[in-house]
Amino acid sequence: MESKGKVYLVGAGPGNPDLLTVRGLRILQSAEVILYDALLDPGFLELFPENAIAHYVGKRAGQHSATQEEIHELLISYAIQGKTVVRLKGGDPFLFGRGGEEVIALRKKNIPYEIVPGLSSLTGGSSGSGIPLTHRGISRQVLIMDGHTVLLEDTDWEWYAKFKGTIVLFMGTSSIQRIAVHLIENGAPFDLPVALVENASLSNQSVQISSLKKVASQGLAKITKGPGIIYIGAVVRLYPQVNLLNEEQIQSPDELIREIEGLVDWKNFQGILG
Repeated sequence: MESKGKVYLVGAGPGNPDLLTVRGLRILQSAEVILYDALLDPGFLELFPENAIAHYVGKRAGQHSATQEEIHELLISYAIQGKTVVRLKGGDPFLFGRGGEEVIALRKKNIPYEIVPGLSSLTGGSSGSGIPLTHRGISRQVLIMDGHTVLLEDTDWEWYAKFKGTIVLFMGTSSIQRIAVHLIENGAPFDLPVALVENASLSNQSVQISSLKKVASQGLAKITKGPGIIYIGAVVRLYPQVNLLNEEQIQSPDELIREIEGLVDWKNFQGILG
């Protein structure tokens, strides 16, 4: 009876192939089968063994090349054939990477596996932009949120608004305006700075700096087609090219809410802000 192979869930990092770990590279170069995500940089393909079977299974902004169930089936099928399988995932497998779901599927079939951590865009975007996640006297804690579901759940916005640290939003570029409105309505400082980092760690990385006030009234549109990660908090003021310490024409919270009510299309928020 042929022995089972092994599945490696390998974190590829935030995008730049240079940020793949040494262990991740060693395992990747020994792979017989590779299932890879939307990894942003084609340089990853150059690291694949010539004889490896490669499947693109990336997901981005609603465009899925394979369902999660289909990915599970491929991992299990190849492992049962005795193959060394690498599931190459953007960032870290266990930080909004659905690595837990894949591990559960493998466990159910008694497939051997190993998790190889990767550098998340959480820190890739922070380091690449020069915005620290923590800083003595400014932020000693970090809150990581999923921008998709936070608007659909029974979210304690008052608690979030009073959070004394850095808020990081994954998958939040389409919902940041509504999130900013919620935070301001629940007492967050309207001059709290916001950063949007796109294509973290790559040569075409971009950084936009704004404030809750501006994002709530104007939004914060992406300028590239790559993924974006959002940082909210006083640490954003440490970005080299920003000075948000002195907002022009500081308004009271009540004045600001009235201004936002005049600028935001509230019909789009029905069922969310009620």
